[in-house]
Amino acid sequence: MKWPEARAGLIAVAIFFGLVDGCPLPRPEKTPAWERGFVEPVRKVQRTVLTPVLWMHPTLRIHQRWSLYQAPTADRFRMSIEGADRDGTWHIVFRASDPEHTELADEIDYTRPRGVWDPTSTPPEQYRLFANWATLQVLTRHPEFVAARVRFEKVRLGTDGFTGTGEFVFEQGHVREGP
Repeated sequence: MKWPEARAGLIAVAIFFGLVDGCPLPRPEKTPAWERGFVEPVRKVQRTVLTPVLWMHPTLRIHQRWSLYQAPTADRFRMSIEGADRDGTWHIVFRASDPEHTELADEIDYTRPRGVWDPTSTPPEQYRLFANWATLQVLTRHPEFVAARVRFEKVRLGTDGFTGTGEFVFEQGHVREGP
């Protein structure tokens, strides 16, 4: 066998395993009851086919699990970053889609970091690091603040925009150290 044929065979095998691995199946706890009858058999076949190469995921850090066309969940959120003065009054520094509170907008609204702070029903893994960065930025830029926080307000989507619910989640904060 010559190298071009061997290389083509290896590429075909890699494509095959990549297609099987990339099959977007919902997690078992997120699978609706009506889908379980056909999703679970597909999941078993997927697991069986991938058994010989499962060691590659953690060792080589190669996998691709994401849905190309995702349906948004009913849970929607609006992020705000705030600082508290010595009296304990919170002041909004940045709020998504708010033209009056745009500090840090150049960094936050840029396409690349959006994935680290755009939650669905749970915040992304990198959210804690993002919130740490954002709160430290606020404390650095505003010596009058003694604390800073990032939090999300649950919102309801409507035909003419969104409405805040007053319920806040995923709060991460920082308190200024020192005197």
